[in-house]
Amino acid sequence: MPTISITNADVFDGLHVKNVPNQCFQGSPGNILAPQSNSDVHVDGTGCTLMPGLIDAKVDANSSPGALYTCAAFGITTVIDSSSTNAECQAMHLAVSENPTLPSYFATGSAIGPENASSLSIFSYRAVRVATTPAEARQVVAENVSASSGGNLVKIIVDQPGLDFQTIAAAVAAAHEHGSLAVGQASQCDAYKLALDAGFDVVTAVPVDGTLDAEVVRGFAQKGIGVVPTLCYLRKAVDKADNADYDFAHAMAAVKQLHEAGVRICAGTSANQEDSMTVSFGQSLHEELKLLAEAGLTNMEVMRAATCVPSALFRLPDRGAIEVGYRADLLLVSGNPLENLALGSQIRRVWIAGVEIDIR
Repeated sequence: MPTISITNADVFDGLHVKNVPNQCFQGSPGNILAPQSNSDVHVDGTGCTLMPGLIDAKVDANSSPGALYTCAAFGITTVIDSSSTNAECQAMHLAVSENPTLPSYFATGSAIGPENASSLSIFSYRAVRVATTPAEARQVVAENVSASSGGNLVKIIVDQPGLDFQTIAAAVAAAHEHGSLAVGQASQCDAYKLALDAGFDVVTAVPVDGTLDAEVVRGFAQKGIGVVPTLCYLRKAVDKADNADYDFAHAMAAVKQLHEAGVRICAGTSANQEDSMTVSFGQSLHEELKLLAEAGLTNMEVMRAATCVPSALFRLPDRGAIEVGYRADLLLVSGNPLENLALGSQIRRVWIAGVEIDIR
């Protein structure tokens, strides 16, 4: 197995950008190594920064491996799909297992929610596992987990009108009993209150219908509930929604409010290929980073939101940082990303588990 050495590059370690004379990792595929004097391949990183591969914490891949190729070209080495169906997720897992140059793929499988979920929300759902009672919710969670839809993630729609609180809480409890993270879909202030009371681990999207209650925000921080705002998607969805109360300014304000309270914020896009609500794969994550900065995150916090924060929140302990023994998911960019967030135009090389991919 070849050893690759990046020399004379700065390294973003999640807290600082520092010069590292010699950063080594295994190729084909491999992990990050301690510095070595005799490497098989040397890459001159002068003027560049080596950073962990990016994580898009919410996509809708819809059984399209091509979407993952695009993500990889933009430095995204891990995606979390919380929109696709069980069958679509299984197809994607198979595609990724057969191709080491594709980003890692994690998924929730089909969302659990009410009947007519798509007509009640600004988010579209191709398939929803309907649960009308707590008992049904527990059963559906068990079936989703056993469907090999993505391992340790369960998606539950919290937006209203929809599931009653008892059914939502039962689904969350069942997810935890199976060792899974409960991921809630909430784009309303009232849904955020339900998500807090039900004990979710992660909530995707932020409210677009008003201002979050300060007590709810404090509760999210105290309970360690993470948030994936998906601002790229909300900006488009609000414009198309037939609801005078919806305003993208509410979403930006919510991110600022949550961030200032200490809630963990992750970068995610809801990238998809739906005709009416297309959000581009790959490029949209770089747009999301800029929107997070506009919402009040520092450049350092923005970089963490796409690397070490989602790896911790989604229990992916082998990525999100440059540490010995971690996956060699790496991104070499020109300049210093803490000074310039326009990473899309600065990418020079990308490795997934030590395998370099073609980014042309």
